Amino acid sequence: MIKKKEISILVAGAALLVLSYAYLDTSDTIFGVLTDPLTPVDWDELPPREIVKNSIPIELLEENFSSCKVSAPTFEMIINHPYFIRADELAKELQYDNEAKTLIVPCDQLIEKKSKLVVWYVIEEAKKHAAKYEYWIEKWVESTPNNP
Repeated sequence: MIKKKEISILVAGAALLVLSYAYLDTSDTIFGVLTDPLTPVDWDELPPREIVKNSIPIELLEENFSSCKVSAPTFEMIINHPYFIRADELAKELQYDNEAKTLIVPCDQLIEKKSKLVVWYVIEEAKKHAAKYEYWIEKWVESTPNNP
């Protein structure tokens, strides 16, 4: 007959095995499925082919307390991309006005009157962080093409 002490050691060992497996590789386990939506994207851990990177110029039009209306004439380029399945969510979050081609962003994120909106998203087929996206605003840097 098995003693209670032996059963508790067996259960503790099994729990340790399950936890160590979940810690080492959560991408394909039930633990990964449960925790992946809650964790932020670590862009360095994803293969470059699973990330779509976009950026567009934006320009301040008007300031209303902490919300700023900016022009975004090429924002459609980002949200119309076939791999960006959560584009409607981003458009709603930034209060995109398709007719006026404007967005509403927090004023404290704007660097200057003219800035750059950067949007990165993970393709739907990715093993980790599928369909997640992030956006931020950076300083606009004018670039000139290299002349040969």
